[in-house]
Amino acid sequence: MEDTAVVVVLLLLFASSHMLLSSRAIRTRLIARLGDQRFRAAYSSVALLFFAPLVYYYLTHRHAGPLLWSGPDSGAVEFLLVLANVIGFVLLVAGVMTPNPASLTGAPRDEPGGAQRITRHPVFMGMGIWALAHVISNGHASDVAFFGGIVAFVLVGSWHQDRRKLAAGDPGFERLHAATAFLPFTGKGALRGLMELPPLAVVIGVVVAMIARYLHPSIGG
Repeated sequence: MEDTAVVVVLLLLFASSHMLLSSRAIRTRLIARLGDQRFRAAYSSVALLFFAPLVYYYLTHRHAGPLLWSGPDSGAVEFLLVLANVIGFVLLVAGVMTPNPASLTGAPRDEPGGAQRITRHPVFMGMGIWALAHVISNGHASDVAFFGGIVAFVLVGSWHQDRRKLAAGDPGFERLHAATAFLPFTGKGALRGLMELPPLAVVIGVVVAMIARYLHPSIGG
């Protein structure tokens, strides 16, 4: 279980540093001292500093620890997991391409559209869907710790972002929050959001998912 414990510790370091720097009090002070651009650079550097060793350690210790459950052997379930991966990548790419008050740039829109109708956190939730599919299909302790930890980080991080933006009184985000759903595909505008997804985002997401699927045996085992 030592390998799993290391994964958990690295995940906690990554998540805590990410949320600490994005907290309202610390973020405001650092932006005032460094400026917006330098803060973004420092924020990204710290995230990479913790995330890179986390990914490297997991890839060199995957499928470690006791087997908690076996991956599905049903063709139908495997198809659904592959589909979930595709949806995750498409949502992530569409989220990056869509101006969003909840994103790093904080660019406002008059009303939500596309990926935002599916969830107001499309980048985070796309990553979460991808990770959840991997939790289901990988049952060793280190796998569950890594992918399950990402799912937990996505949910807590998205919730934390909501609280921070609402506390700041951002009018653009308040409108977005009132009109969109937290979890993907749980809002009444989800179907319309699917129809509004940028075709380029769909193409890129599908291609990335196909490449990941092709390289998976050599990277993820």
